[in-house]
Amino acid sequence: MGQYTSQVEAEIGVNGSRVHKIRNLELLIDLILKEFPKLNFKQFTDFFEEKKANIAAGKERPLRAAVNKRRLLGFLENFPSYDGIDVPKIIAWLGRNKIQHFFLQFSSDVDTKDFKKDEDGNWRVINPRPGSRLTKSDIIVDFICKGKDYPVKGTSTEEFGKLLKLRKPYPWVRVYRKTKSQIEMYGLLRMPPPSIKVTLWDMDLCLLKIHTGGHTREKIQTLSKKVTEAYVYLMDLMIHRGYPVGVVTFSDEMVAQAAQNPFGGEKLVRPLVFHALRRHWMLMDRTMKLEDAIKKAKEFVHEKLYVKAAFPDYRNRFDPEFKEKPMPNSKEWHISQIAVEYKKATGKSLASDEVILFDDGERNISEALKANVVAVQVDDETGFTVKDWEEAMDLAWEKY
Repeated sequence: MGQYTSQVEAEIGVNGSRVHKIRNLELLIDLILKEFPKLNFKQFTDFFEEKKANIAAGKERPLRAAVNKRRLLGFLENFPSYDGIDVPKIIAWLGRNKIQHFFLQFSSDVDTKDFKKDEDGNWRVINPRPGSRLTKSDIIVDFICKGKDYPVKGTSTEEFGKLLKLRKPYPWVRVYRKTKSQIEMYGLLRMPPPSIKVTLWDMDLCLLKIHTGGHTREKIQTLSKKVTEAYVYLMDLMIHRGYPVGVVTFSDEMVAQAAQNPFGGEKLVRPLVFHALRRHWMLMDRTMKLEDAIKKAKEFVHEKLYVKAAFPDYRNRFDPEFKEKPMPNSKEWHISQIAVEYKKATGKSLASDEVILFDDGERNISEALKANVVAVQVDDETGFTVKDWEEAMDLAWEKY
């Protein structure tokens, strides 16, 4: 159940009304009952019916987190014993399954042929469009239009078709997805369209949750534990699927040397990514030997990871290379140097509109957007998340 909580609401950007939060729990209960039909949830569902009635009447504040894992598990652990019900098994089942929900808007060409009603009356996605966030693992929950909620479970094909035509204004559609693992959850995320050749991340407060100041004495193996989950999982997928990736950062080896710190610039970035990936691969595959994980991570980091690390202010003052033509106070120079390396590696040019950039710096993002880079500003309080990835995929596929 892990991802079906308020944590996912923050991660993926889910926001719903007070009634939606209650309905989310009802959906989860439906799912549990399908797996464990002997369970009696009347006590629980009666409680939420009363809550809904009180909220509608303005008598009670909305539930803060109706789909809270601890609350539900606590309820199950204290559940009365019934013949044939193995509560620990239910709790284990909840822990294995990753469930999430999100909102999107359908394009005007979406048709009932893209969906199919299953035996439980759920409308499932069977024909996801290229670039769409939808997958064949998804169920359409309801349409939300002009503040009204239109549930779709059990509706006829004709009724569902009418809901698809709620175009003015375009309705939000709530989607429900269940996966069996974290890696499967990430594996269902969209990859960049063919128009994108390289995806780049900033380091501090982006792929890394903290700010190093551009250089550090801290053990990099320890520091690598602060790399965001979303970055590590998506890097794993992109490496496996052959998507070129890189890091562009103001961390600078010259500044680190001046500060008498051992790690800065590429000497910080490459080991940081190395340790994060090596640890991730060993966690994902418990049979992988340490030497194999080290070899795999080292080959990628030193042979395939694009890295450009330079601090404009410092370089413009102390590096003779930039006396005549100063380095812009943005990621413009960094991306141009990645383009040079990309051409050496592939024999092909790299235009700015063929690049995705994730960065927490407002100026870096605004300058990148002026150059037609697909740029997304990351929240410096969270670092890079799935929400940032989905925003970039929306922009990239829309341009494509």
